[in-house]
Amino acid sequence: MKKISHNKPCLDEKEIKAVAKVLKSNWLIPGIEVEKLENNVKKLVGTKYAVATSSGISAVHLSLIALGVGAGDEVILPTYTFAGLLNPINYIGAIPVLVDIEKNGFNIDPSQIKNKLTDKTKAIIVPHTFGLPAKIDKIKKFKIPVIEDCAHALGSYVGGQPLGSFGDLSIFSFYATKMIACGQGGMVVTNNKRYFDIIDDLIHYDQRQDYKVRYNYQLTDVAASIGNAQFAKLSFFIERRRKIALRYIETLEKIKNLQFWPKRQDQNLNYYRFIIKFDQKETRDEFKSQLDKNGISSIVPIENYQLLHHYLKLDKRQFPNAESLSQTTLSLPVHPNLTELEVEKIVKTLDFLCSKLSEIPNVI
Repeated sequence: MKKISHNKPCLDEKEIKAVAKVLKSNWLIPGIEVEKLENNVKKLVGTKYAVATSSGISAVHLSLIALGVGAGDEVILPTYTFAGLLNPINYIGAIPVLVDIEKNGFNIDPSQIKNKLTDKTKAIIVPHTFGLPAKIDKIKKFKIPVIEDCAHALGSYVGGQPLGSFGDLSIFSFYATKMIACGQGGMVVTNNKRYFDIIDDLIHYDQRQDYKVRYNYQLTDVAASIGNAQFAKLSFFIERRRKIALRYIETLEKIKNLQFWPKRQDQNLNYYRFIIKFDQKETRDEFKSQLDKNGISSIVPIENYQLLHHYLKLDKRQFPNAESLSQTTLSLPVHPNLTELEVEKIVKTLDFLCSKLSEIPNVI
């Protein structure tokens, strides 16, 4: 039995032709395709400047440098996020300051940020986890530079404004599982020319008249050509994800005591992930096992051991909301490559398993 994958890049002849065109040009390093991808993202987000990078993490690193963050400075970020975000903070010798997420969501809690601010706070990294908007307006009121982490959020909006347009700098990721996939790749966008000039200088590291530490973080034209072919399909990707998510919602909203995201009323999201929350870890694990037995892959979106406070050996009692979500949530396939038959199978399996939830041990 062929298993339904949780993630799968949506690639076809358009990407193949785009790569072939670049290869035939004999120009592989950053060129017209990189510039086109930068322009595509700038236009979508509505910013003045964009710099394509080799990854989302390199984009964060360059953003921290542009903000002047250095050794001993503090950077606030949520514990419930991708572990790689610790790396650029450590690259520059800064101090990561972790806060919990909101009780009924996946994003950083603004009230906890307030309690962590000190004279050494130089930046706040705000991920829009799973494409769900963080309370960025509240966070900006602290008057601390914000790096808006839109690795999951390309194509999501809040209040009619695209995510990525709120931060002092904003970053995107084009990793293989993201909304658009280059294999690897990223982007920094900003409206601040000084930040742009710093990053543009740092990323063009070769054939310079002066020497200082710069970074080999450039995106290739090969990768960018894939990204541009993907970008042209972004509206289709979002609409397809939305239709799949609505099928799940129709089944799950009939089940009492079962939370899920996004909700029916969430109209301006990219539907990057579809998350179910159970009452207890045992229920989640059994549900995952049953999906697997039915040939459906699901993932724990962030495992408990991946919470950043575990890596930093901090007291888990400071992060109850992240602890809870890491042990009770499950992510279902929602990628555009799902066929109608696969979606129907997932829906029928969800309907059956949810009807049997009361039979799973420890369910309230």
